[in-house]
Amino acid sequence: MCTLVAVGCAQSAEPPQKLSNLEQDATVCGSGPTVKGIDVSYYQGSIDWAKVKSDGVQFAFIRVSDGANYQDPNFATYWAASRAHGIVHGAYQFFRPGQDVDAQADLLLAKIGALAADDLPPVLDVEAADGLSASQVAAKVKQWVAKVTAAIGRPPIIYTGFYFWRDSVGAPNLTTSPLWHAQYSTASCPNIAPPWTDWAIWQYSSTGAVSGIAGNVDMDRWNGDRASLDAFLGPAGSCGDSACTAGETSASCPEDCGPCGTINAAGAVIDDGDACFQSGGPQAYMRHVTDSGEDGDLYWTHATEDATEANFGQWNLFFAEAGHYRVEVYTAATYAQSKQATYVVHTDADHDATIDQSAADGWQTLGDFDFAAGGHQYIHLGDNTGEPLADNVQLVFDAVRVTRLDTPGDGSGSGSGADMDPDHTAGCTVGGNGAGIGLLLALVGLRRRRGRR
Repeated sequence: MCTLVAVGCAQSAEPPQKLSNLEQDATVCGSGPTVKGIDVSYYQGSIDWAKVKSDGVQFAFIRVSDGANYQDPNFATYWAASRAHGIVHGAYQFFRPGQDVDAQADLLLAKIGALAADDLPPVLDVEAADGLSASQVAAKVKQWVAKVTAAIGRPPIIYTGFYFWRDSVGAPNLTTSPLWHAQYSTASCPNIAPPWTDWAIWQYSSTGAVSGIAGNVDMDRWNGDRASLDAFLGPAGSCGDSACTAGETSASCPEDCGPCGTINAAGAVIDDGDACFQSGGPQAYMRHVTDSGEDGDLYWTHATEDATEANFGQWNLFFAEAGHYRVEVYTAATYAQSKQATYVVHTDADHDATIDQSAADGWQTLGDFDFAAGGHQYIHLGDNTGEPLADNVQLVFDAVRVTRLDTPGDGSGSGSGADMDPDHTAGCTVGGNGAGIGLLLALVGLRRRRGRR
């Protein structure tokens, strides 16, 4: 997806206590404008798609089937008519983990055919366990996602709700799939399922009213403007084809989308306020402070001993020239407490560097590394340091400094975008990382309803 500018929500005076991975509430605000959409099945009956379009609906998801055994009788009609009236469409399948997974995936793929340039990727509607355990449901979901991903060349969307995904699926990490979040609320900051850190689509009502449809209809919002929705459509692009297409970003494909910034031949500082820094995980637990750190600010969160990370910081690197660089990180004594912060320095492979963040009030060295010209390189720090959450150990994410140790060339490089100077990234801004975090919402749990079945 394209980078979007976040809308700030009100922030409570005291940050919430961080919870373990499966207990976390991830309250995530919408990112600026949204696009109006609906999702339908045969329960909506005869639909006047011209009136639907005139009511401002710009996208629609249409049910293919309930499992492998019941095909929606109106799918073909809705599919053709929505396209004919200029409404972006995608297909969803109500998933039955107790039925043959491959048969369900094959049915959906046969119905939609090849993913067209103006199609939304298909959706797995995950809200039934069929009496299976969470681990069994998770395995079935992964099987469906893998099969469909291989067929269409990009991850499908997953539709689910906070409690169902956490309790009945076990909150597996399938965040490569965009999240279609189900929560019926008029608030602007829904509470999404772990471990997703953002939502692509939000189904906020099952009792909406739209011209051209008699009775209730499910209402949805795309998290962004129409241009970002258009960029999300179609089959996956190929990195290196000079087109920034669906699934490609400045981090995943700087060749096509342009880098977040370019490190010049001498080196650079990438601060937490720059476009090349990414904070991830539930933003309610990433505290942004402006009274300490390099350039006067930093992020911190509590360290955990969980097996997998929940919150993280990542500094994406794009070098104008290959070279041998020293990597340092800034640790401000005011907040840095972790004694076993493990940074992953990714060059052509992963290199772990563990430091005591409390050992220095300022720059600490991670090591010296060979970096290639270009991107697909980064420094990553997760909150799962092994330090007990109950100890309230603070882990900081601040600036990273890379300094050239060998002799630079002429510095011309081949990178695009604004160069970073050795003291700071020039002209970089963060889209959404500094947004305020809203008060935790009362979650309306995912429930079965006629319109989705």
